[in-house]
Amino acid sequence: MKGKLLYPYSDSLLHYEFRTDHPLKPDRLSLTYELSRQLGLLEDVQVIEPIPATREELEMFHSPEFIDAVEEAGRTLEPAPYYGLGTADNPLFSEIYDAASRYVGATLVGAKEMLKNSSNAFCISGGLHHAQRSKASGFCVFNDIVAAILQFREAKSSRVLYVDIDAHHGDGVQNAFYRSKDVMTISLHQTGRTLFPGTGDIYEAGEGEGFGYSVNIPLLPGAGSPELLRVLEEVVQPLFAAYRPDLLVTQLGVDAHFLDPLANLTFTSHGYERVVKSMKDLAKKHCSHGWLALGGGGYHPVNVARLWSLFLAEILGKKIPRSLPEEFVRLCESKGYSNFPENMRDEDEVIQAFLPREMIQLDLDRVIRKIQEDIFPYHGM
Repeated sequence: MKGKLLYPYSDSLLHYEFRTDHPLKPDRLSLTYELSRQLGLLEDVQVIEPIPATREELEMFHSPEFIDAVEEAGRTLEPAPYYGLGTADNPLFSEIYDAASRYVGATLVGAKEMLKNSSNAFCISGGLHHAQRSKASGFCVFNDIVAAILQFREAKSSRVLYVDIDAHHGDGVQNAFYRSKDVMTISLHQTGRTLFPGTGDIYEAGEGEGFGYSVNIPLLPGAGSPELLRVLEEVVQPLFAAYRPDLLVTQLGVDAHFLDPLANLTFTSHGYERVVKSMKDLAKKHCSHGWLALGGGGYHPVNVARLWSLFLAEILGKKIPRSLPEEFVRLCESKGYSNFPENMRDEDEVIQAFLPREMIQLDLDRVIRKIQEDIFPYHGM
């Protein structure tokens, strides 16, 4: 990496708020930024101002009719359920078009600067992986990930590897590239039999020339860091080495952490750190166009801030203290948050058991074996 790590952020991103009681809280971003600042991590990044995506940039992926519907819904606040607008997951608010456009713009400005400066980027507001071409879904109005990948493909003809570790299946990104061999999507998530969006089965492997380039690893509730690391070592790393992408894009949602209220996986900071370190090392080895790291899910705002700051420290190769700064703890308490970890890394927490570990492990055995039998041969493995 020639330049500083790019970090698109400003308080303008905090306007993406469906309702005050909605799980996707702006505090996720503001607390992450503040904790990273207090830890001294932002001294080693280039903070860049997000600007809204243009209509032309949105139309790289989204249909004109859908974009019009988002604009209209923001003006009238009339639900448009056909487009996924005004639903329980995606309530309407007057700034929905501008806020959603700025989220895409934040990711795109990071990508554009990467193309100019040969740097990597970490965009904590990015990762809206559920948005479809003509429909909002799962808190996601526009899909910044697909827009960024298409931008890179247009500028550099990149071979792109997309790795998604959010608890929810990365369906919008998968669908966008389901028939393409130029973008491989790997999604590790809680099985769709028990969690939104209900997709991401191992049999969703791509179509046409894209068969073998969509890879899904569904996990049973209760799967934790042992399963995460096994998938990393037995699926992600081998496919990374075989595919040899020019660009790595990762969705680093942390709703698979054991403290998250919306999913039932039990990942810990230790497992996450191993994944982030591996992505850093593999991108450095293989990806001439760099690594675009994005945020994603995570609905315990203090925990999100802790983990994404931990990821940033790992990306930068910086040491961090054992405990959260006292100033940050007071800030969280002043915002009404309680019962959050006060250490940067998880330490000997008792994790709730959802299913017998033997069942979780046997199911993962089946999944990995199926991937090795059906997907690996397409990549000379």
